[in-house]
Order: sequence, then C-alpha cells, then structure tokens
Amino acid sequence: MVGRERELQLLNEFYSDPRTNVLAVTGRSGIGKTALVRESIKNRQSVFFTAYSTTDVQQRALLGKAAGIEEETPTLEQIFEKITEMAEEGTAIFIIDHYADFLKTDPSFPETLHKYMESKWNTGTVKLVFIDSSFIQLEKGVYGSKALWRDLKPVVLPLGPLYFDEAVKMLPPSDRLTLSEIYGITGGIPILLEIAAEQMKSSSEDAVWQSIERIFLAKFFDFKGSAENILEKELREKAYYDRLMYSLSHDFQRVNQLSEQLGKPKDVVVPYLSTLMRLGLVKKENPVTEPTNRRKTRYSLVSDCDRFWYQIIITNYDAYCRDDTEAIRNYWNEHIAEYMKPVFVRICHEYLVREAAAGKLPFSIKNIGSWWENNEATGESEGFDLMATGEAEGKNAYIFARCFFKEEQVDMMDVKELIDLTKKIHNKISTFYLFFSVNGFAENVQTVSETIRNIMLIDLKDML
Repeated sequence: MVGRERELQLLNEFYSDPRTNVLAVTGRSGIGKTALVRESIKNRQSVFFTAYSTTDVQQRALLGKAAGIEEETPTLEQIFEKITEMAEEGTAIFIIDHYADFLKTDPSFPETLHKYMESKWNTGTVKLVFIDSSFIQLEKGVYGSKALWRDLKPVVLPLGPLYFDEAVKMLPPSDRLTLSEIYGITGGIPILLEIAAEQMKSSSEDAVWQSIERIFLAKFFDFKGSAENILEKELREKAYYDRLMYSLSHDFQRVNQLSEQLGKPKDVVVPYLSTLMRLGLVKKENPVTEPTNRRKTRYSLVSDCDRFWYQIIITNYDAYCRDDTEAIRNYWNEHIAEYMKPVFVRICHEYLVREAAAGKLPFSIKNIGSWWENNEATGESEGFDLMATGEAEGKNAYIFARCFFKEEQVDMMDVKELIDLTKKIHNKISTFYLFFSVNGFAENVQTVSETIRNIMLIDLKDML
C-alpha cells in the first residue's frame, strides 16, 4: 500500500503481541482505514464485519453472514462461539468496521463482546480491531477513561493524510508544480487523490482546476470526510464551529483574534478549539524554542482540503450556490500563491525530516517546527517558515528556513531578510540558512550559496 508501510508494520506487530488484544483504527472518512486493515489481514484467519445503522435483529443477521453462519438470525453467542472455534486453529482476527453503528444497535452488543474477550479470548487467540471515522465515539466506546474496553489497554492507531512524497506515487507523472497543487487541494487524502488521478489521466491540461471541479464543484460537495460532514455528525451546535474553521482558514490563529471573529469571549472559544482538536480538525503549536509560551500559542487547520473548502469555496459561497464556476476559478487563480504557501511549507518540513533522517544533510534534527514573534499593535506575526534545532559536527545547531511559493526567483533581498531576522534569537552556535523555492534562485543568490557553506538552496524539482 502506498505510504502505509509503517502502519502495516504496526498492525502486524499487534497481531503477534500477546500483551493486548484490542485495537482502534481512527481517521476521517476516505483516509484509507478499511483498505489498510483489509490489506493487513490477507492470508490471515479473520472475520471482517461492516456494521450498519439498523435494528439488533438485522445487525445480528449481517454479522452472522460475515462469520459464515447459515442461520438467518443467530444469537450473538452463536456468532462469537463460531469465532472461538476459528481461534482453536490459531489466532483469529475479528474486525468491526463502522464500530459506532455497532455500539448504537444495543448496549448488550459491546457488553457481550467484552465478556467473551475477558472469559474466552483473553489468551490472545482472538484479536479485536475496531474501525470508525468518529473520533468521539471511538474515544467514548473504546479507549477513553470511561470506555468499556479501557481495562484491556486498547492500542490506538490514528491514520493521517499521506506525505507529499507518498501522495505523488498515487498520481500520474506530471510537473512538480502541478503535483504540489494537487497535493494541496486534496490534503493528501487517498480517496481524493484517486479522484484527482483519474482526472489527470483523462485531461492532462489544466489538471489542477479540473480536479477542483471534480472534487468540490460537481454539484454539492458530499465527501463524507469533509469537515462540514464531521461537524454535522459529531456535534449538536455546528454554526460556531463552522465560523471558527472559516476564521482559521483566513489566518486568524490566536485566541484573541478568534474571539473577535466569533463575537464570543476567549473562555468560550478555547473549549470550541479543544473540541475541534479532539476531532482531528485543528492543531495548536508554539514556537519551536518556546513550547510552553501560551502567549504565542496559535491554532490552524490540520487538513489542507478543509482549508480549501473554507478559504476558497465558502469565501465565494454565493458563486458556489449559483454554479458560477468561472468566478470561483478567477478567485483561485488570483490566490493560488497565498493558498499554496502553507502547503509548500509542509512539503519542505517533510523533506527536511526525511533527508536528515537519511543522513543527507550537514546537520541532524532534534526538534522542528516554526518560530514567530507577535506584534501586539498590528495583531500580525513575523518569523521563520521553519526552524529546527539539532547538531552539526558534534555541536548544537540552529536551522532557519524560508519557503517561497511565488513566480519570481528567490533574490538577495529574500536572503538578507531571513539572515537579519535570525539576529532576534542570535546565538553563537552553528547556524544554517535554508531557502526553498518553486521557481529557482537568482544568479547572485546561487553564487553566494556556492561561496558560503551554511546557505543552502533547495528547489522543488530536487525534492522528489
């Protein structure tokens, strides 16, 4: 499976680990949870059941059929005994996809399953895997502090989007800029990458816009893993969360800014943000050198797909409702660089981590993130796109980076601006200045880089 080698290894380790028998696979719809687990049980003895929102009688009928029982409406005990018999021949893996629907069917369903695990399957002969896109339901039902399965120490395997170098393996060959923009609109979500790949094969010209039309504008956006669908499914009060997501997509990242946008006090906004973080939609960060400085905490959307929806589509919602794709296209063309900048920063981040781990850089990386300082008068922030701490030749080192997603080449003004900014955290330790660009570097910048060893130039075309 593309990009899921580590997760497959973790699943295989779980199947052979006698210390725990329960695992929960989480992640938004379309991220590849079901495909991953199906791949992991190839050539293994297993029962794969997809629960359905229905009555207890039909749920048992469906489960019995998945377990190979001919009787139309078997009892849970009959079904679980069949799995017990399977386990006599070696470890059996019992997977319940859409576990939230199984939980809702009848309280006796999870309770009976738990009793079997405690009394008959506790020697590791049966492994349970629960899959669901509902973070809150899995937390409540499987691994939360009051969850039924908490005493069995369940393992949690969260599935996130693919990294850029993994995502491009799902796409047809194309220029690096097109691939990066496709990655930016899909957020690295496999099911959306598959849609984009199909579009790229049928229409190589203007592939990015054609993919946008296919994913977001083919009548109304109905991707089950979208932020709006997650909010609708998980929360009772959706309006303020939608407004919060919209504000975050437009770079209002601090609590006081978000409070002003929502018209709510800060002590109300913070719990909203906490809920969005529980849902995997929002993340918070601090400058890499100040991890506990609350005054510098800022929040952002996890998925670029969500950011595209709120930043590009909802900003043009009237045009969206009128099917005025031309207006949306014009807005997108005007704002590509602005939208793609955070995507490119993410790609550069992944590249640095990957190259440093492979020993291909003149420094190692211990911590990586970004660094900024707030201007309280303007409400804006200034800083580095990326900053890392590490070692070079046995000494501590700082690595500062700027990522340029613009039509112009990086020039000496850009270089000077970064170096001047680093003086605000001046230190005598080794320092490296990294410049990433999608459109190359001016000749004088290349000359300086060849002369000064700690200035590194990295072009997008060299990052894959």
